[in-house]
Amino acid sequence: MIPVKIIKRIFIRKGPGKSFASIGDTSPSGKVINMEGKVPGESISGVSDWYFLTNTNGEKQYYWGGGLSEIGFLPANLPANCTIGVDVSHHNGSPDWNSIVAAGATFVYIKTSEGVGTPDHKANEFAQAAKQKGLQVGYYHFCRPDTKNGGAVTSDATAEANEVLRIMAGLPTADLPLVLDLEDQQNWDTPLGKLDYLTWVVTFINQIINSGKPTPIIYSRKEYLDRRLPPNHNLGSVPLWISYYGKQDCNAVACPVGWTSWLMWQFTENGQLGGNLKIDLNIKK
Repeated sequence: MIPVKIIKRIFIRKGPGKSFASIGDTSPSGKVINMEGKVPGESISGVSDWYFLTNTNGEKQYYWGGGLSEIGFLPANLPANCTIGVDVSHHNGSPDWNSIVAAGATFVYIKTSEGVGTPDHKANEFAQAAKQKGLQVGYYHFCRPDTKNGGAVTSDATAEANEVLRIMAGLPTADLPLVLDLEDQQNWDTPLGKLDYLTWVVTFINQIINSGKPTPIIYSRKEYLDRRLPPNHNLGSVPLWISYYGKQDCNAVACPVGWTSWLMWQFTENGQLGGNLKIDLNIKK
């Protein structure tokens, strides 16, 4: 893994400068940079904030980060212009939003609900706080594909989709598409066979799209989707948020059968940002 500096405001120079007047702003704020090291002894107003890296031509570039902050480690081979974000539920207690923003995160996904009749009681509080800090907000729903609502696969999927739409109507407006969280729990897994499981997922997605919302994103593990979906499913065009903790290289993340790429990667569930212990960290292309 590579130590990564998340710099809110970046200035690039051919060498460290000694005054603010000599700095030219040539890079967008909030950029993710894999820094090689910090320049000792070079400072502005007594603060050593110069960092450097070597570009593809072998030339050193120097960056000054006013208010530099850091997310300990990120995987290697980050996609160009990627962003960093977190996802939270009531299990996260009271997130330290200041630390999340200071570390360079730009988005948060917040749990709204699980199945039917189990809303996450922290969703509105978290969304309000995240919006106030300038984070992009998205919502996710933990799916429980079965036939308990209406006695059929399609009626159950429709009921869960309508439940999410109802809850989202009372929350701050989402900036990002809804996410279907497709996974098992310690004491629960879907009882549906592969074809019925696919029907459930497609029905849920279509219900969301027909309501006027953007195409949802699917969150899951490769192993789980490969086990639950038929290999010839037609979900490959649905954006994928992959949960995969086994690799620390963006190029080494394996997609489930049917997908050729991922939109987001949850690369750890043990991120530490300020007062946040064991928080999920994600890369978004």
